[in-house]
Amino acid sequence: MDFKKILTIFTIALLLSACGAKKDTQNTKKNNSATSKVLLNELEFSKRPFVSLVPHSTNRLFTFFGQNINQAEEASIDLEYQSGDLLKGIKANIETPIPDKYIKGIILGSCSTGGKCSFDKDLKSGTTKLRMKFSGKPEIHLLKGDFTFVLGQPNLPDGKVSFTPAKASAKDNFIMMNSFGLPKPFDKEVLLYPVVFSSTSDKPVAGDLVITAPLATAAYIYDGSSFVPLKSSAKDGSVTININQKPWTLSAEITRDDEKGSKESLNLYLVGPIILTK
Repeated sequence: MDFKKILTIFTIALLLSACGAKKDTQNTKKNNSATSKVLLNELEFSKRPFVSLVPHSTNRLFTFFGQNINQAEEASIDLEYQSGDLLKGIKANIETPIPDKYIKGIILGSCSTGGKCSFDKDLKSGTTKLRMKFSGKPEIHLLKGDFTFVLGQPNLPDGKVSFTPAKASAKDNFIMMNSFGLPKPFDKEVLLYPVVFSSTSDKPVAGDLVITAPLATAAYIYDGSSFVPLKSSAKDGSVTININQKPWTLSAEITRDDEKGSKESLNLYLVGPIILTK
């Protein structure tokens, strides 16, 4: 066999070996991910990202907003919500590298390949799951919390938070949810979890918020730049807060899957998060 043939065979062998090694590495990574220990709501509070679901004026979609998710090497979101008597689900991997402020438009329904869409109605409440894998750490952290479409259901599914809109806000499109973390550090221990409202306009969010938190003695709200005290009253293990708060805003761009993938620039209107402390 001449030298050229030997060289060719040797080169092919090296390529096959490299492909096999790459495949083995990918399979090992996949297997390690599948067998990693999953820790539910055990992530240190200071490392938890701030998240919110913001309604859209069309009621065809909402916007997922996450801040500080980029602390993780990999992340994914899993949303479930009740539409009438049906349970709907949405799963999505968060693209890497993860930006500091992650924004994604999520359709409340489904669209065919031909572009025809159907949208969910009678929206009530749901669950947010944020799965995070940190560089150099073997475990996976899963943050799980609730949200509710206030017009469809005035309380979070865990029964610990309820909101009764004032007459002026009774017909407004609000989402109330557990935001996991905070947009800025706070130097006091946060009880239960932060609660954030989102809206489709800059009109004040007004009404009575009742939170079950027996150890709470004070309440604060984030106004878009800092945390300020809120008047509250405690009785029988619950804290009642009368809210009449104008939202703070974030500029965003989303992809409208209900409009054949067109782009839309919009404002996200947020009230809070509201937190309780000892």
